[in-house]
Amino acid sequence: MNTITNFIEDDSKNDAKNDAKTDKTNKEEDLEKDTNDGHTPSKPVNDTNFAQRIDRMWLDVHTKIPHTDNGLFIPGMPTDYYNFEESVVVGTKRPYPGGDDGDSGPSKAPRVSKIQQSARDGNHKGTTDAFEKRRPDLVLVDHPAQDDRKDGCLWRQFAVLLEVKRDRSDGPNPSDGTTLTKLVAQLADMARLHLAARPFMRYSVHLTVCGAIFNLAIFDRAGGVVSKDYDISKDPDLDVFIRVIRRLGRDLDAYDLGLDRTVTPLHSLGSRKQFPEFRVTVGGSAYITQGLPLWQSASLVGRGTFVWVVALEGDPEQSGKDSARRFILKNAWRACGRLAESTVYKMIYSPPKEPTSHLTNLDGIARFVDGGDVFDPQAPNEVVKVSSHRKGFGGPINEKDDPVLHRLVLASRGRTLDKFTNFSRLMRAAKKMNSGTLSIFDQYSPLRLF
Repeated sequence: MNTITNFIEDDSKNDAKNDAKTDKTNKEEDLEKDTNDGHTPSKPVNDTNFAQRIDRMWLDVHTKIPHTDNGLFIPGMPTDYYNFEESVVVGTKRPYPGGDDGDSGPSKAPRVSKIQQSARDGNHKGTTDAFEKRRPDLVLVDHPAQDDRKDGCLWRQFAVLLEVKRDRSDGPNPSDGTTLTKLVAQLADMARLHLAARPFMRYSVHLTVCGAIFNLAIFDRAGGVVSKDYDISKDPDLDVFIRVIRRLGRDLDAYDLGLDRTVTPLHSLGSRKQFPEFRVTVGGSAYITQGLPLWQSASLVGRGTFVWVVALEGDPEQSGKDSARRFILKNAWRACGRLAESTVYKMIYSPPKEPTSHLTNLDGIARFVDGGDVFDPQAPNEVVKVSSHRKGFGGPINEKDDPVLHRLVLASRGRTLDKFTNFSRLMRAAKKMNSGTLSIFDQYSPLRLF
């Protein structure tokens, strides 16, 4: 909670400074528009870090279906949004949170769909609509001022997710201090989808309002942390709540809300027109992600792997040509006690001590270019771990279970299963993979890779 509320010492002084800065910026933008026929000229991409732009607004999405980008498949999300939206029957819209007793409290209408009802009636045996529970109530979205406002929204536009419940007994903190509550399980399920849809995130930020109680929670690759209960019916806690809402929407940039500080988005994170590209540095080279990821993990804890096609920035071999060389970038969180994947590749491709003329080549093994653990720009001598941000939220983590951010760049790109046109080609690919695996074990029989 301190990470969210204690960035500033005097809110009133900073409010005055921010208001003056905003007024100056608005006047400059108005002047630019007047001299450019009402249009603000776009700045060069290289001079802009879109992670530091704060253009956000709160949206009520409890009656909507948040989408993913076309072509991005994430397990647990609908693939046919049109038919899914047609099947949803939403109850009356609930009022905003109030007290815990009387009729002033929020009456959260149940989300019921035709699919759910038919399952209950026995028409679709074993069918449930779990996605109904994976929709947040309110979300703070990145929304560029130049984009038209639309009714729908994308999961990757979410900066913060907020869930509302009627009673304080529905809160995330258990009464016995140990039992996993239904709300925490629901938040964790939404967090894994959020981390899968919004690339290069270290953690996902959530707010809960249950009756008059609010909490702040974050979820990362090692689990989650929930703040203590704050009662907004009392002045000290109400002040904290106001500070949190204000800072989330006005002061904290994308890095403060979980984006990996070692990457730079080259487009707005909230743009609907274009999936943002990212500049990622590995070793001494910078790479630019191309389009959607080839694959992304949909699990919460664990490696959280993303795989991209990337282009080498400023490639000297492609001077005067239309495109730079393409590589594969793998971004994942490795277990701190396990051997780094880059180390395994270096061992595979290092010259062996004994002659290996009798062994097959490594044709079935991806060609390693560069990689290693990612170093923290705020602490250059330390690698990025889950504990790097957990200490700012008051959530200590076991040193033996502290995932480390790891990146690889590979020169070899395989082919997805849906690209094979016949069975024989698929079997030849499987044979090549198998031959590469045998080569590794022949060359390094004492090495335990798995």
